[in-house]
Amino acid sequence: MSAINNYKDISGFLTASAIDIKMRFKDFVIFQWEDVKVYNCLSDIPYRKHFFEITFQQEGHPVKLDHYHFSGEGNKLFFVNPYRLQACDADETSSFNGFTILFTPEFLHIAATGSYKQQEVFLSNYFNHPEMVLTNDAADAFMALFKKMQEEYEEEHNLFSRAIIQHYLQILLLLAQKYAGTDPATGAATNRPQEIYNVFMNLVQQHSLQQSGVKWYADQMHLTIRHLSATIKNISGRTALQVIHNARIHHAKSLLRQTSLTISEIADALHVENPDYFSAFFKKHAGINPLKYRQS
Repeated sequence: MSAINNYKDISGFLTASAIDIKMRFKDFVIFQWEDVKVYNCLSDIPYRKHFFEITFQQEGHPVKLDHYHFSGEGNKLFFVNPYRLQACDADETSSFNGFTILFTPEFLHIAATGSYKQQEVFLSNYFNHPEMVLTNDAADAFMALFKKMQEEYEEEHNLFSRAIIQHYLQILLLLAQKYAGTDPATGAATNRPQEIYNVFMNLVQQHSLQQSGVKWYADQMHLTIRHLSATIKNISGRTALQVIHNARIHHAKSLLRQTSLTISEIADALHVENPDYFSAFFKKHAGINPLKYRQS
């Protein structure tokens, strides 16, 4: 089976990527691409990071995220949740211009007690399209904000820098909602049902390759299956089982597009003993058989 690298901490990812920058905080880092002398985008083996990434791009390299492909052209923001499958195509002759920030949920106090109380709609984008195309005015605004964030990050002796950067990050997410035309209320986790949904989605993102039954998630959250399913249905319009199935298909699509794993190996990765059952499951939910999807 082809390897998929997993990076549980930011420092390990930076080392593997040959990004030689000083880490001021273990749970947050920012770097401007042109300041990084070597940028190895790890194109040989797909990988998953266990932390958030927000990238602002003016000129970039082609990237893959799950089963999505991006050209690297134009002004864009990318919001990448933990555990999504990534790879990229670095061309040493190309020019790169942009910023990347990497941070853990705890950096924004999103998971202070182990629960994901995500308040920003873009950080709840577990399986959807991660790209936000920017107008020139929006790109200018984000460029200015990333520069302020980097300047603050480099103020090593400023005891208030961490809090200031956290607030800059909140402003960045609010600006993203502004330019996307998103209703702020849609991203707010202000009640118990929304919190349940956010925790469930985070668990599904982490564990749906191994766990396909609603009961396991309900047990992890100390809820009844009925209560969990009703809550997820009310929030998303889909049952908890439909969400899990969607995640498993999403992961399967990513493996089909980014790896050379056989159908049997992908079935094994999803803990499905029978490859024929996996193929039938995939076709039922994706509308196409796995091999045709890979070739499409």
